[in-house]
Amino acid sequence: MIYLDYAATTPVRDEVVQTIQEALIESFGNPSSTYRIGKSTKYLLTQARKSLANLLNVSEHDIFFTSGATESNNWAIRSQAELARKLGKGNHIIVSAIEHPSVMETLVFLEQEGFEITHIHPNSDGEVTAAAFVKATKDQTIGWIAMAVNNEVGSILPVFELGELAREKSLWFHVDAVQALGHLDWDYSELACTSFVGSGHKFYAPKGIGFMVYQPWDKQMKLTPLIFGGGQEANKRSGTENVPYVLGMVRALELLAEEKNSILEHHNDLQNYLYDQLNQHQIAFERNGNPKAKVPYIHNIWLKDLMASQLLILMDLAGIYISAGSACSAGSLTDSKILKAYYPETPERWSQSIRLSFGKESTKADIDKFIIQIKKFIERK
Repeated sequence: MIYLDYAATTPVRDEVVQTIQEALIESFGNPSSTYRIGKSTKYLLTQARKSLANLLNVSEHDIFFTSGATESNNWAIRSQAELARKLGKGNHIIVSAIEHPSVMETLVFLEQEGFEITHIHPNSDGEVTAAAFVKATKDQTIGWIAMAVNNEVGSILPVFELGELAREKSLWFHVDAVQALGHLDWDYSELACTSFVGSGHKFYAPKGIGFMVYQPWDKQMKLTPLIFGGGQEANKRSGTENVPYVLGMVRALELLAEEKNSILEHHNDLQNYLYDQLNQHQIAFERNGNPKAKVPYIHNIWLKDLMASQLLILMDLAGIYISAGSACSAGSLTDSKILKAYYPETPERWSQSIRLSFGKESTKADIDKFIIQIKKFIERK
């Protein structure tokens, strides 16, 4: 098996599996229980929250564990939008046009509830600019939303610049940091945002666990619950905490923090090799997204005159796993909305582009076999 779809999900590391297994066996108590096994489990949860806070350089009191980024995005956006409107601040939200479905569908819901949404598209250079957000802002604007790294094309958005501007304008600012966390050497204390989210299965932890950091600069903007019940997570997110997965997620980030320089170097090396091989084998292609600001581990490539849907089948039969866009849309192979936002005048690009994404176990030999299959596909045409 050759796996080149790490942006969709990552395998769970052996060390993380061991951490989870030990917790499942030895620390199965309910952290809300008052007897010793419950209290010891609660202690592990508290220590995990502190460790995550240290890794991100944020306050432990601002961290809320969730089921993943979809829940976290829904929660952060709905809470801030609804409360800002209730406080009379306005009802207008500005968002990049290349966000994840969990953000976009939340905004569709809010639009039905009377909010006004403005989408900022990439410019002709493939950039989503802070200037475009500022230009679209008006008196009724209450918040901005931009992802850190786009999950389909790997473009890095100017979230640090946007955050400073949002704070100056007293707007809440939400960041989907899923594709950046654990992979880029960022200090999140320097990211001026009111909320950001992460998902464990994007950095070698299991699916079904994630977190939200909520740190408003307006004290009136108190986080409101999305899920009600027993009052866990400081009465903000009810439901018995998934302690084994929390411990596993934090362990995964700790390991990546120790390896960050070597892994980033590895990704850069693979990136250079990928494009060198495509050129050497005279395969016609263009890179999608922002060429000036992108990560080295997500690559969206337009293979001219080659249908992505057909190429994916060939790759699958050869045991090579890639994608044609986001893997979070229920297995859909429809044209990418992200590529439509980037290239509205080039419809053939929407259906002729594929995504490769690298992980710590990816190799140049994987890329060689990928290239061989592309050449076979071309020869059959």
